[in-house]
Amino acid sequence: MKQVRPRSADLGGLHLATAGSGSGHGWLGYSGEMQTRFAELLTDMYNETLNAVNERDAEFASTDLPAETRTRLIHSLDSWSFEPHKLPDEEVLACAMMLFEALFRIEHMQSSVGLSLKDQIYPLIHHLRRIYRWENTYHNFEHALDVLQCSYTFLRSAGMVPPVSILLDEDPERTWISQRKPNSGPLVTCLGMKELFIVYIAAIGHDVAHPGFTNLFMRNAETPLSMVYDGKSALEQMHCSLLLRVMRHYGLGPLLEDSCGTGNGCNQSVRKLLSETVLATDMSVHADFMKNFKALVNDGKTQSASEAKEGESQLWRKQVLLCQGIMKCADISNPFRPYHVSQHWAAALMGEWTSQAMLEKYMNLPCTNSCSDDPLSEANGQVFFINTFAKPLLQLMVEAVPELQPHLDQCEDNLQLWQSRQVDLKSNLETVETNNSVSQPAEFDPVSSSTSLTSTTSPSLRRRRDDYLTAFPLALPK
Repeated sequence: MKQVRPRSADLGGLHLATAGSGSGHGWLGYSGEMQTRFAELLTDMYNETLNAVNERDAEFASTDLPAETRTRLIHSLDSWSFEPHKLPDEEVLACAMMLFEALFRIEHMQSSVGLSLKDQIYPLIHHLRRIYRWENTYHNFEHALDVLQCSYTFLRSAGMVPPVSILLDEDPERTWISQRKPNSGPLVTCLGMKELFIVYIAAIGHDVAHPGFTNLFMRNAETPLSMVYDGKSALEQMHCSLLLRVMRHYGLGPLLEDSCGTGNGCNQSVRKLLSETVLATDMSVHADFMKNFKALVNDGKTQSASEAKEGESQLWRKQVLLCQGIMKCADISNPFRPYHVSQHWAAALMGEWTSQAMLEKYMNLPCTNSCSDDPLSEANGQVFFINTFAKPLLQLMVEAVPELQPHLDQCEDNLQLWQSRQVDLKSNLETVETNNSVSQPAEFDPVSSSTSLTSTTSPSLRRRRDDYLTAFPLALPK
């Protein structure tokens, strides 16, 4: 039984949160009275993060796939039509490991990061898999693998990582060398061994322990997690905390505190790059990212060759923004996939939003997401999202990494298909409404027409609410 902790303030921890550099402003975002409430929240965050890691720790036992299965999965990983949601659990895990295995075929990658695939990376991935919530229809480990495979595809297209098919080579010791020299001009060449590794780690861990609802829901519900982070990127901060703790659990602490850079004297830590990359996946900071990345792209167009020889700060700026851009594109890459793949992920996200809407109704909170699962709502949502976020982001990325142009072409094709579907569904709806208007209207029934969502007292809604009890405790309303 969990012991009840006495209500005492950890003033040292609270001071770190509320005071910095003698100015009285820490990561909580403001200075104020040292309240026991915040000290307890900090302690709870530490304890629950520790529990989430320790309770899901399990000894990893590597299993060899049949040769034909391994070959099939390698070919699927090299395909832009990759569909992890159709794979059995053991193959999903194997795909994540094979992407890292191929990454470690880069010459000097293993010595650069100082890690063992079998003793550290594979157990780490297995551990993360256990912390992701399988109950989520969208933010689950299959989504994490999808984002990792997408990040790999982007980097492979840019000539920065080898194809996964290198694993089919008869020589298991064969290594790969990129033809692109470090810092040779194109923006993507600012990424060295450690930065490439961090993109992969951020991808597989960026949504770890996601509860299945949004930051806005948590803010409205006044969840402890939202209070800890003052409503600022609470989910992403939690993902970072858990990911960093799992990494340290497997001995990646020295790498996290090591410096980034490719020989230009960059002294920023690997840990900071990882955190900055994961935090950028919060869509509330999307506009700021677009502004900063656009400035970086424009700088590259106007600089002369001599001006491009940057110092430490400029190299760090490039690395952070490019890692963030890759991660953001991969995280919302569904509209870039072939249309049938895009449809699956759109439906999965709609299912997660509908479950959140039911929980909001139960708690008498404002409905913050579209909660209808009808096809027209889905099409409307996709057209809006592609035009507002996905397409402008990818267009900007193509300016920085021209090799991504084929994915932008796919995005534009998908947009046209969603718009055509939108027109057809609207036409069908208008036809139905016209037919209904000529018939005798039924007597108004306030009970049946009150809402399309399940009643707050129905067993269905209670069951959905109880599903969230497996989520990270501080993400849940009290």
